[in-house]
Amino acid sequence: MDRKPATNKASAETVDKVELWRSAADSWKRIKVAAETNLMRAELTVAEYRILRVLKEHGSSPMNRFCPETMLSQPTITGIVDKLEQRGLAERVRSKEDRREVLIAITPKGSAAYAKGEEIHTRFVEKALSGLKPGELTQLVSLLENVADASDLMIKEQGIALPE
Repeated sequence: MDRKPATNKASAETVDKVELWRSAADSWKRIKVAAETNLMRAELTVAEYRILRVLKEHGSSPMNRFCPETMLSQPTITGIVDKLEQRGLAERVRSKEDRREVLIAITPKGSAAYAKGEEIHTRFVEKALSGLKPGELTQLVSLLENVADASDLMIKEQGIALPE
């Protein structure tokens, strides 16, 4: 990966925006692979960790709650929940309010796995971001939100529905 991203020295007019986009995408892939590799120490994938996080934060939840919270598709979530259930980290339970509804619940073993994953992942994120100053972190968040908002707007203007 010998690509060099645009620098602060370059003006907006001289930045190769397609190359900048590729650089950002390549960086995200590297971060994702590193995060996945790191979480494997807790025997969790990033997707499993995200689902367990939703369960810890919101309690037992219907399957459709995970799509917007994790940005994963329903079929992907079903497969991940199946694996979590096989490993004893989550279970399907009937809702007490509506017996027709099936909820996903975290088990004590799942809570322990999540706690281990959270500790490992938090240290990873803190280390990965440790080279940035507080103002740079704020600026990075703002810049990423701006790019995401512009991307969402473009898709909506083209009449394409964004996934929920």
